[in-house]
Amino acid sequence: MNKVTSITGRLCAVVALSALLQCSEDEVLQRADDPATSASATTDCGCTYTVPAGTHLVDGQALAIKPGNVICLKAGAAYANLLFRNIRGTAASPVIIRNCGGTVTLNATGKPYAMKTELSRYFRITGGTGTTYGIRLNAGSQGLMLDKLSSDVEVDHLEISNPGFAGIMAKTDPTCDDATLRGNFVMRNVVLHDNYVHDTGGEGFYVGNTFYLSGMSTSCGIKLPHIIEGVKIYNNVIRNTGWEAIQVGSTPQGAQVFNNRIENYGVKNVKFQNNGVQFGEGAPGKFYNNYIKGGKGIALFILGNGENFVYNNVIVNAGQDAMFCDERTATGSGFRFINNTIINPGTNGIRIYADLVSMNVVLNNVIVNPGSYSTYKYPRTGNDAYVYLLSKTVKAKIENNYFTRDIASVKFTNAPAGDYSVRAGSPLIDKGFNIASYNITVDYRQQPRLKGAAYDIGAYEY
Repeated sequence: MNKVTSITGRLCAVVALSALLQCSEDEVLQRADDPATSASATTDCGCTYTVPAGTHLVDGQALAIKPGNVICLKAGAAYANLLFRNIRGTAASPVIIRNCGGTVTLNATGKPYAMKTELSRYFRITGGTGTTYGIRLNAGSQGLMLDKLSSDVEVDHLEISNPGFAGIMAKTDPTCDDATLRGNFVMRNVVLHDNYVHDTGGEGFYVGNTFYLSGMSTSCGIKLPHIIEGVKIYNNVIRNTGWEAIQVGSTPQGAQVFNNRIENYGVKNVKFQNNGVQFGEGAPGKFYNNYIKGGKGIALFILGNGENFVYNNVIVNAGQDAMFCDERTATGSGFRFINNTIINPGTNGIRIYADLVSMNVVLNNVIVNPGSYSTYKYPRTGNDAYVYLLSKTVKAKIENNYFTRDIASVKFTNAPAGDYSVRAGSPLIDKGFNIASYNITVDYRQQPRLKGAAYDIGAYEY
């Protein structure tokens, strides 16, 4: 087969449409000396400043917001969309933006976004703790935009629903302003966790620019986008996304995506945009302890630079391949797929097109009933559907995996109920390759990874 070198280009052409979603809006700066909007402290929720109902722009400079201050959104107040500008804390004392008195809802129907940040650094947007979502962003062309040189931000416990495009977008697209370009700006420490993002028109999470290699066309020529360092996306629930559930790009030092639950991705089934999770150009990283169930395209689609680390994931009923990888940015040491549980992928279990890396590693995975098993003809065989290699030039270490079309043979605890741990007598127990050198110390359930005489196969340790 020929290498699918056109995937990225065609994908980028579609994603470029998202840039057109930037809209202008009237912004009225609140006066710092207005007693209704000044940063005088209030007593409830530790608030330094409470955003009045009907406000659009919250300017930290005008309001004299300082590191460690708390900006509150009041439950019951009527908010449409909010723009936070010049919110500047420090690493030790970030500014907190939080709800107060109950759940806060921003209804952004007809607006370009529900919430947006600009020129802000060292801040946190939080809607609570545990399983609560104290800030709800509804509708808007975008949900939350971390834009215009925003950096060092934590976002947690938000529910984001029904945006026209992305649920959370974190990037500053390059413009003719040199401050936005690679080499002049680095977005750092983007931490997105414990959010519920659902029913999006496009991506659930869109983190980093897609055009890492080629740059973006602007009125002053082709410009390279900034990079992001320190991306962590974890403990989120993502359902019913029109395009990818999570897309990460332009993170050359690596991103971590873990402990997320993704269901029903790519519902619009747009070609090259219907995958579950995408690591794009310039985005090596770790993908572990995630659960993905149902979707139209590939569950995990990697176009990084040949060194992504993928382990302890459970992927059920992927529309196409459960996992696909191809090196794009540069050659690397190789992709590593270790201790994953893959059930009923629409086509292949793991498909590897990375033929330039030193060695790809496929160890201790269980792959059940790949859809392409009965479709391959000579020189291919049904076994290629478990781990499909582009050609003989792909170097791969494939050992101690368990491949079967018979799910009953695996002895899962309760597969019909979605419990893919194993019970006594499973052929996965103590049959894994010794992975001590890979430093995988826990399994999918955060239980110690080595129990018994040897490592087990699959995402769960018995």
